[in-house]
Amino acid sequence: MGENVEKLKHLLPHLLEHNLEHVKEHRRWVALCEEAGMKDIADDLREVVSHFEACTPYFESAISKIQKI
Repeated sequence: MGENVEKLKHLLPHLLEHNLEHVKEHRRWVALCEEAGMKDIADDLREVVSHFEACTPYFESAISKIQKI
């Protein structure tokens, strides 16, 4: 298990950063859809953003916990 713990210590921060990059990119698409008059699609993408954002505290919690091992 020790090898997996070390892998997770490196992987979890990467996954958090990757998730935050997705949030940023999806927000950009929300704005582009709104500008193009595609409000219904922008609304759907806003929901996507909210789900990605909801993952952030879980990544942060997992990072905090794994660092204590």
